[in-house]
Amino acid sequence: RESRALRDPWDGLDVVKLRKDGLAKWNAKSPTDLAMTGMAQKHRQADVRESRAFLKQLVAKRCGDGGKAWPRIVLDCGAGIGRLTSGLLLRLKGVEHVDLLEPAATLRKRAREALADEPRVRRFFASTLEAFAPQAYDLIWVNWVLMYIPNSEIVSFLRRCRLRLPIGGAIAVKDNVEDRSYEEDLDDEDLCVARTVKHFEALFSEAGFKVLFKRKQQEWPTDKGRFPLMMWALVADT
Repeated sequence: RESRALRDPWDGLDVVKLRKDGLAKWNAKSPTDLAMTGMAQKHRQADVRESRAFLKQLVAKRCGDGGKAWPRIVLDCGAGIGRLTSGLLLRLKGVEHVDLLEPAATLRKRAREALADEPRVRRFFASTLEAFAPQAYDLIWVNWVLMYIPNSEIVSFLRRCRLRLPIGGAIAVKDNVEDRSYEEDLDDEDLCVARTVKHFEALFSEAGFKVLFKRKQQEWPTDKGRFPLMMWALVADT
């Protein structure tokens, strides 16, 4: 299965310009939780709460009974102002280091300030996902990022991750999904797209990953026009 066989909303578009425009939009945003998510506090809390439950299940599957603490080294992709680094990833038992990947300078600056007193925060990478070459991380968290990236770049990034993923390592993806039978064109305002679950999983498979388990966000304002949210735990398909 190849990504070019799937409809890619970026086909025929100037990807370089779109990426530049998208980065400018993020740099112009106010560095607040509300601006990052566009969500009311109760929905942001539900997002984090269900992400914690999802990761708790993943940790249990990776550790087993009486296993060593996992994960120890974590990467937060599209980390923004550090909302999930502080509210989710640093709260995992046994975490020793968290690195943040965030291309927008204004957001990265705010994250540095917010996490300045947290010794387990190690590095801030000023890179886009598609240009980043990950090191060995036990867990790579990718939340609301793949929606901004073409098919081929998703597959390339995941393949780079797979090459460096240690034994027992995993990638966690959380993203909007299209629950209708078709996908819309690229959103002209937000420069992103919602893929179907089938589309996402075809890309994961092409990159050499299998879905360990997946979980749908339950408490979410889909009745107010929000796309559904899906979480996947990915491991190398050996």
